[in-house]
Amino acid sequence: MQLDPVLELYGLPPEQFTAARNQLAKTLRDAGDTRGSDTIRALRKPTIAAWLANRLVRTVPDQIAELTEFGEELREAHRLGDRARLKMLTARRHELVNRLVDVARADAAGDGRSITMSTAERLAATLDAALVDPGAAQLLRSGRLTSGLRHVGFGVVDETGTPIPVTEPVRDRPTPTATAPKAPPRKASSRKKASTPRTGGLTQDELLRRQRAELQERLREVAADYEAAEHERAAAESELDANEHHIADMQTAIERLTNELEQARRELRQAQSRTRKLERALTRSARVAAASRRRLDAHQQRLEAFKG
Repeated sequence: MQLDPVLELYGLPPEQFTAARNQLAKTLRDAGDTRGSDTIRALRKPTIAAWLANRLVRTVPDQIAELTEFGEELREAHRLGDRARLKMLTARRHELVNRLVDVARADAAGDGRSITMSTAERLAATLDAALVDPGAAQLLRSGRLTSGLRHVGFGVVDETGTPIPVTEPVRDRPTPTATAPKAPPRKASSRKKASTPRTGGLTQDELLRRQRAELQERLREVAADYEAAEHERAAAESELDANEHHIADMQTAIERLTNELEQARRELRQAQSRTRKLERALTRSARVAAASRRRLDAHQQRLEAFKG
């Protein structure tokens, strides 16, 4: 069975996402699927919190299903206003979220990644939003999150605070208005109208051709603007990715150097402790040597006196 290429993209490590996405977009464009290529190229790279959530969907789907099913139970208790049950469910709510965060941490550590406290908090907020909001639960189960989620009372927002559309918006029905009185029918003109009306000296066909030409020219301008903007966006994204990789490299280097510094400090403390022990041993040896020297001098003096 062929896998969904978009779903595969969001299962990749963050540092591989952009290159894989651009390659997929190029493949589609080379195959003549321009619309599909543009759709793929517009896909956003997931944040670390979103990537962790997507990975949980792939590695522990049963636990994600348990979380979302528990969310239905929790929301039902809220609807019924069952305070006693809500109090009991709250402990379970925290247990499920914290367990999944721990699973994500351990999984990332297995790949040599360290998860910061703020990232873990954003992941916990995402899982908690899936418990509270059915739309957020659906987004989580999709495995295609691009940003962490957060429930703020009126709905779900991403990590930047931007509202996330999770359900189809309800369109307001038009308000009925009073029916305007119909205008009296116009009398047929005794004059026969021309078959092709003229506007400003131009026939209707000529006017339409002119408007079409203007629209085509405007379309070319907009397309050129889009190409320039897309080029700038791609360049900015590449620069951002490079900077993120640089940050990750620096964090890894800092962690390595910190470990080396701590190891060096331990070795320094051990060396200093050994130095103090050796100094004490040297002092004792010096005293013993001095005493031995005095005894030697005394024996030599007695020997010389005996010879004399």
